[in-house]
Order: sequence, then structure tokens, then C-alpha cells
Amino acid sequence: MEINPFALGVSTLVDRNVGYITQIIGPVLDVAFSP
Repeated sequence: MEINPFALGVSTLVDRNVGYITQIIGPVLDVAFSP
């Protein structure tokens, strides 16, 4: 299986900044998936 460098970079960012990223993505997902 080929490793995607972009996905690997994103995973590293998430590992380092889980709380920060969650604060940003949480509200965005709420809006995107709201009925």
C-alpha cells in the first residue's frame, strides 16, 4: 500500500493539535451536516 505524504502530514498535525483542530472543525461539521 502506498503511503500518501499529504495524509501523513495531516495525521501528524492532528496528533499535535487535536484540541485546536477540533475547535475549528467541530462547528464547521455542525453547519455542514445540519438538516
